Formats: sequence, structure tokens, C-alpha cells
Amino acid sequence: MKFLLCLVCLVATVIGLADALAAPKAKQLSAKDLPKFNTKTQRWEKAPNAEQGYPLYETALRNGPVPFFTRLTQSDDYEQAVLKFQASEKCSINEAQGNMDAYFENPNDWAFQRLQEERGGYKRDYGAPLDPKQVALTLVWGGGITAYILYLVYSLGSGKWCGVHPEANFCKVFFS
Repeated sequence: MKFLLCLVCLVATVIGLADALAAPKAKQLSAKDLPKFNTKTQRWEKAPNAEQGYPLYETALRNGPVPFFTRLTQSDDYEQAVLKFQASEKCSINEAQGNMDAYFENPNDWAFQRLQEERGGYKRDYGAPLDPKQVALTLVWGGGITAYILYLVYSLGSGKWCGVHPEANFCKVFFS
């Protein structure tokens, strides 16, 4: 029985390894599709036929409010960072945006992830399209938690909760 289990594990490992090795590599962009650095203006410029990155709301969905507000309030600096990253890594605009969003959200975690990738560890695909199911779940949970917290703050602040639970320490301190 142990032999059969080991054989099944070995076959699954070989199939997984073959699948991983046969997986297509990320498409490298040609030099004409990458941003160029203009020495006169000291700025990165998009290629004439450059693709568009993902929209602002996806930044919030992917990495939260910090990169969202960075992109919103410092749009020029954000764009320059994305273009510079895209040119240096020779990657798609979506992957560059994903990396910069992750960097702005938490530079230490992003740098740690990059170090792990260089050492042969897990490579996170920052430019992968969002999974609609995961987005829906995130919005439902976020909306539910936000509604509960707002209800709790309203109940505590208005004294409504203390009307039901007058013996609570919170009510004795703030409403007696």
C-alpha cells in the first residue's frame, strides 16, 4: 500500500514538474514597445504604440488605499515610476503597475518578495488579471464589515446600546 502511494506521489510530481517546465514564459517586449528616457526633459516617455495600464479603481482593488491615493495625488511621479520599472524590467505595463502598487503599499514586503524571486522562490505575477469572484467576495466582506463597524460606532455614540446594556462598563464610564 505504501509503495502504491509513493508511486502515485512520484507520478503527480513528475506531471507537475513537466507542466511547470512547459508553461510559457512571460512575453518579453521588444525595444520599440518599451518606454524611453528623454535626456533633454529628464523624463520617461511612453512608446508611441504603448498599451494602456489598468484603471485607477483596479489599483485600489489590487493593493488597497495607499497606492490608490498615491496614484491619485501624485499621478506624474507614479507614472514615471511605472515607466522606469517597465523599461528596466522589460515587462508589460500591467506588471509594472502591479509592482509599483505593491511597492507603494509596502516597500519592505515588495523588496522581500523580489529577493525571494531572485533566489529562485515563488514569482508573484503582479500583472495578472483580477479574478471576478475574488473581487466580489472582497467587496461583500468589506461592505459587511464596514456596515457593522458603522452600526457599532453609532450605537455606542448615541447611547442606544447602553439603553439595552446599562450594566456595561463602557456605559457606566461614559453615560452615567
